[in-house]
Amino acid sequence: MDAAPKRFRLFTLPRVSWALYDFANTMFAFAIVSRYFNDWVINQHHRPDWNVGLMSAIVGLLLVVAMPAVGALSDQVGRRLPFLATFTVGCVLATMSIRLTEHIPLALVICGFAIFCYQLALSMYDPLLATVAPREKFGAVSGLGVGTGYLGTLAVIGALTPIVREGHLEDAFVPTALLFALFAIPIFVFVKERPDARAPSERGAMRRALRQVAVTVGHIRTDDRDVGRFLIARFLYFDAIATVIAYMSVYMTRLGGFSEGTKTLILGFATIFAVIGAYVSGALVQRVGPKRVLSGILLLTTTTLALAAATGSAGLVWVLAPSIGIALGGVATSDRVFMMRLTNPEVRGEFFGIYNLIGKLSSGFGPLVLWSGTIWILHTHGTLELLGASRAALGVLAVAVIAGLYVLWPLDDTERYPDEPDVAATALEA
Repeated sequence: MDAAPKRFRLFTLPRVSWALYDFANTMFAFAIVSRYFNDWVINQHHRPDWNVGLMSAIVGLLLVVAMPAVGALSDQVGRRLPFLATFTVGCVLATMSIRLTEHIPLALVICGFAIFCYQLALSMYDPLLATVAPREKFGAVSGLGVGTGYLGTLAVIGALTPIVREGHLEDAFVPTALLFALFAIPIFVFVKERPDARAPSERGAMRRALRQVAVTVGHIRTDDRDVGRFLIARFLYFDAIATVIAYMSVYMTRLGGFSEGTKTLILGFATIFAVIGAYVSGALVQRVGPKRVLSGILLLTTTTLALAAATGSAGLVWVLAPSIGIALGGVATSDRVFMMRLTNPEVRGEFFGIYNLIGKLSSGFGPLVLWSGTIWILHTHGTLELLGASRAALGVLAVAVIAGLYVLWPLDDTERYPDEPDVAATALEA
């Protein structure tokens, strides 16, 4: 008589440890990328916005080369965790080092290196989903990770608000680094990655990896055109969503009537909806598939951005914030699973390197081109006042989201490789 199948448990030690890394890196993303570093440079040290935008763009260009190469190298070696550990340590040490200087050009270089390591770490983290979850539960476990990640934002707000003094935003840097390190530890202790038996030895792996990048780009253009189409769509919609978050506080200042405390409250409000969006999207992905979930989120985001741009209403910020929160949580959950369904497991690390690259290039392209470029044309060299140009920039971002949905629409989210080995089951039994 056959044994009854084991009941799936979402909250196992490996899965929770994997999700806690999302908790850790989202603390860094909120505190350094979104909240404190930009304010420290632009407001506390009175530097123009393009200083941070240029740094982000340079980091993005470096990632164009590094992410696919590191992804290919991890595929060649057959491991992700050693790379994840290396980049995590680099990010933590660099974040702590920002506190050591008041020289802004040097601080921008150090922060750029921290963000560079953070992005490379993410490209190693996402494929580990296949190590901790069976294929049919990717959506649920992905939702756990993303939702737990946005809880990290609430945690870091609570941890840093009492200790960051007014006019001393640099107080946030060292505590953020320590919190990142603390909550990253469990993934390296409790997630057991089984080396890929198909992987060659590490000798010469980088050379083979770089060759493989060129091969993979060729595959995307010919055999894996669906992956290429998906990546173009993701560039458009994720670029817009990330840019809104980056400039939400700036936009509220230009609208007027928002205190610093209110702006922090609204960003926290958006985070709560990101958690809700992640968990609900994870459940819906299991029922209706990632494409329908993702499409619905993008339509909601486009509508809200268009309304905010058209009206310029301060009250609509309370609608825009939760809408963007839902988009952040829901998109990260659903399109991660979409990408898993489209990619060959043998080159998944490399493809996820490109996937993360496309999503994270928004930290440079969106703020520098879509937002700042629109304002530069319409305000600096045009006739619109600053708020009007900012509203126009929101409209440009709405167009980018709907363009991404248009590119995505012909794709089918059916599992491409249903017979791939269930590495999660193997690893969890080991």
